[in-house]
This record gives sequence, structure tokens and C-alpha cells, in this order.
Amino acid sequence: MMADLLESVVVRFPVLDTAFSGRLAALLHGLGREEDGLLGLAGSDPAFYPRLFLDFAPGGAGVRADFLLVGGEGISVGVENTTGLTRASPHSYAHLGITVADRRLVDAGIRLVGIDHVGINLPWFRDGLHPQILCLRDRLAARCLYHRFPSGEPWDFIIPGDRDEIARRKPVDYTRARRPKFELVSFGTASTPLVQLDVQVNASYEELTRLFPEALDDPEFRNIWVYLESPYGVDVCLVLNEPDEHDWSGFFSGARL
Repeated sequence: MMADLLESVVVRFPVLDTAFSGRLAALLHGLGREEDGLLGLAGSDPAFYPRLFLDFAPGGAGVRADFLLVGGEGISVGVENTTGLTRASPHSYAHLGITVADRRLVDAGIRLVGIDHVGINLPWFRDGLHPQILCLRDRLAARCLYHRFPSGEPWDFIIPGDRDEIARRKPVDYTRARRPKFELVSFGTASTPLVQLDVQVNASYEELTRLFPEALDDPEFRNIWVYLESPYGVDVCLVLNEPDEHDWSGFFSGARL
């Protein structure tokens, strides 16, 4: 195994409010399995790296993402606003308590049936990308399948791949399903950082918009963003999508760093 391979990414939600973290962990539990106290999200292929994990354990003051290399070295990124500026979002939505959101899903018979990606959005209001993302590009590009977003938006994606693809011993087969991906967004629309959990549910887009009128509606991608009330000073969003067996990894062909 490559000694400097990106082995896993862990998004850590410290337990500041047990009602929130416990309910969020329970809601997402069906998307993976517990491994050493973490929720390991189910992947397309056990040979793919990196693995994605969610951590709901005591310790730490804020949400962060840890990028862990084979051998123990790690890079930690706080999901925080480092700009010193405050900007309200121009979009219209309202936050929901996680108990309310969960109850609506249960009452409607809606289940989470898959996960496409997890992402962090870091506020940045100057020219260029957030410096933490630039640092990750530099340190991780040779250690994983790191891609820029092909149409030019500042949305970087790490897509899962096998060791030979990562080491460039063979070309990346973009026809294969590659889930879950990890997204890194540098955004200038609001000062509140965000964690996005992009999931598929057994419901139509139209049903979801009726069920969550408070959500941010994205008709272009036919999904809705349910902003949850969280104890972190960070937005936690459930991005709810219609079920789709098609994986869009082919979109990234030619965009690898």
C-alpha cells in the first residue's frame, strides 16, 4: 500500500448537544456501519480510497474534517469562518430542528437509501480559493483522485479510487460508480460554514418540496437543502435527492489534478 495514500476522511461532530448529535447519528445510521466508534459510510467498492467516516464522539470544540494518510499522518481542517466578516445568505430558507425534520420523514414513510457525497463549505470573500483548500490541493492531489469541478465553480471533489488509479499506474475508469465522494467548497455567499450530507431518499423531488417548504429548493438539480438547527455555529444540511442508480463520476473525466 502507498505509504502516503489518503486512507480516510473523518468529519467530526463533537457532542455539544446529545439530542442533536444522537438524532443525527441515528438518522444517518442506515448509510453505513459502526467501525471503531465511527460511522463508516458504505462505499461503491471496498478497494476504493479514501473511506469516509462520521464521528459523533465527545471531545473538541468545533466541527472539523480530518484527512488521514496511511501511516498515521493527518491534516485537520476546521469548519469555521476565518474571514472576520459576517454576511447573511441571499437565499431564502429557514432552519428546522432535527426532531421535526426526522419526524416528517418518518411520518411520510421516507428513508435515506444512499449517499453520494459529504462536503464542507468554507467562507472566503477574497480573490481565489480558500487557503485551506489550496493547501489540501497541494498536499492531497498525488494521494487520491482529487478533481477540480469541470465547469469552473470552486467546488473541489475527491472521488474514491483504487491504489493503481491513484498511483497513476492505470487510467481512472470513470464509468464505475464512485461513492461516497468528498466535496470542498470555497464560497462567498454567506459567512456561516456548512457541512452538507448529500443523500438519496425514497421520495420524489415534488414530494420533498411539499414536505419541507422551509428548505432551500434547487430545481436545477432536483433536490432540496434542509438546514438543521445545530449547536455548532455551523450549518448542517441534509441535501435530499430522488433515488438514482446513475453515478455522475464520468462528469469529472479530464479534471483530475
